[in-house]
Amino acid sequence: TINGRVPDTFAVRTGERIRLRLINAANARIFSPDFAGHEPVAIALDGQPVAPHAPAGGRVVLGPAMRADLILDMTGKPGSRVSISDRFYEGLGYKLVELVYDDTPLRERAPDWPLALPANSLPEPDLETASRNEVVFAGGMMGEMVAQDMGESMGPVAPGGMMRDMNSMMGMMQAMNSSTAWFINGVAADEASHDMKPALTLERNKSHVIAMANATAWHHPIHLHGHSFRVISRNGQPTRNREWQDTVLISPREKVEIAFVADNSG
Repeated sequence: TINGRVPDTFAVRTGERIRLRLINAANARIFSPDFAGHEPVAIALDGQPVAPHAPAGGRVVLGPAMRADLILDMTGKPGSRVSISDRFYEGLGYKLVELVYDDTPLRERAPDWPLALPANSLPEPDLETASRNEVVFAGGMMGEMVAQDMGESMGPVAPGGMMRDMNSMMGMMQAMNSSTAWFINGVAADEASHDMKPALTLERNKSHVIAMANATAWHHPIHLHGHSFRVISRNGQPTRNREWQDTVLISPREKVEIAFVADNSG
């Protein structure tokens, strides 16, 4: 559904500019809308303004709880119809909504208005002085195989204790039903208790970098309550825009680094 209704058509006019806020309210589905020749420009992610830019490949990818503000110029021909489809899952694309162009254009061309939003006041992390922590997510169906493959591929260059953590989790997964258990740094969640020790304890008002490895066969959206962070690298490569986000979607076998200032009790 879109806004609580089964989508059908959406009326637009040539030359119209739309600000589109996308919110993934599904709890287990990832969306990647294909705008069929229209060129979206991202202006905010997870409520934080970003330098206006085209998403990679022309499509924004939204895991559960992720949000994106896009500018979309209506460049289709008057009287035309264009289908917007979700194409995240290979071979399982489906139509989200159909744009129906009015016969009369709103204007000859899209407006040339500034797109940048004023930035929110967020403390900038200091990467040189930041403390560094590592988190490994493991478990689920095929999790043992993925964790083993990732451990072998990182080998002696595995950062810090990541290799040790993966070896520990492989042993835990062999002892438990790994298809139904999920692990964070080798510890499985206790669904019957809220008294588990924190996975990390961070010094307040200090900069922190967290390296996260997804040693599972599934995508995972990782969210920090009360904090926005910069995604600074993926698989060891610096990110292009380093946008502020509060949720990052980590692909299977992917390693992501985030940086932020722990400026409130989260």
